[in-house]
Amino acid sequence: VLLAITPGAVTTEWISQVDASILLFMPGEQVGVAAAQMLTGAATPGGRLPVTMPPNGWKPMGGWPAGADHLFLSAQYPGIQPAPHEMYKWGDYLMANFTEGVLVGYRWYDAKDVKPAFPFGFGLSYTEFEFKDFTAECAQDQVAVSLWVANVGDYEGDAVPQLYVSFPSLLPAKRQLKGFQKLRIPKGGKANIVFIIGQEDMSYYEEEEGRWISATAKGETVTVSIGKSSADLVWSKALSCGPAALVTK
Repeated sequence: VLLAITPGAVTTEWISQVDASILLFMPGEQVGVAAAQMLTGAATPGGRLPVTMPPNGWKPMGGWPAGADHLFLSAQYPGIQPAPHEMYKWGDYLMANFTEGVLVGYRWYDAKDVKPAFPFGFGLSYTEFEFKDFTAECAQDQVAVSLWVANVGDYEGDAVPQLYVSFPSLLPAKRQLKGFQKLRIPKGGKANIVFIIGQEDMSYYEEEEGRWISATAKGETVTVSIGKSSADLVWSKALSCGPAALVTK
């Protein structure tokens, strides 16, 4: 079992050489106790990745020069210098170019159809959870999404269902995380979870007009999805929540 302490995303070519890995990120002074409890089974892991682990074989972030197999291009990180200084990696004229737009993190992987080693929101437990009995309905200017989560494994554990939202004007991003809930469920138990999202969750920023615009006000179809990670969506439903809103189940 590999215990990994890292400040952020890392490549994971080593994962095939271990039976399991516990990612601790940057833990506090009680890390020894916490790690021992998870390793002995006194506690079950309940965290989920707040970042995306890049595909195996990718080079470290940045690099100079960088290619398509880097998380960033050189122009983005560490940046480049204008002529006549462009031949120097570092200098007083270094400028980073934030060209990714809204495609930050998991949004970039989704939009480019790149499969990461471990997706945003991923996490394992010593037990198993089943997501079922989904419903979604429009209620005035909000959307309510409901589901049941059942612990079908042998141990108590933490389930973390995640709500993603998509609509045509969100492009180039395919979908965005708009909510998640973490709840502890005993062995054999189940719990009902309800997500409520408002117009701010179904809007996009129109740069030319300098304002936020509601997708539902434009009559666009809004798709809500429930996932165990950004790459593992177990249920989706398309809703028309304009003036003649549809109720779907």
